[in-house]
Amino acid sequence: MYVSGAMAHISIRDLQKMSSETIAKLSGPTPVKSGGQTVAILTPIRKADLERLGAALTLAEELAKGRDAAADDAALAQYGEVDPTNWNEEAIRKLYQEG
Repeated sequence: MYVSGAMAHISIRDLQKMSSETIAKLSGPTPVKSGGQTVAILTPIRKADLERLGAALTLAEELAKGRDAAADDAALAQYGEVDPTNWNEEAIRKLYQEG
């Protein structure tokens, strides 16, 4: 199967014929349909752009300086357990080294 540009959707039948290389070439999340019903979304996994990720983390850390972490955690607690990880650049680099 050849992929060029964005695909509106993929049928179950087409999905059965797709190689991993073809899936990787999808432009982004693509609905998988059976008949007229969407039954799944196929999302190709790509390696993160570390420069963009670093810039986003730098911006997030700058914006976080004026926030009260305890108040943020308290506000999020209503949605369940709060992730205790301080997702700074060092933590992200460690995660990438482990994976």
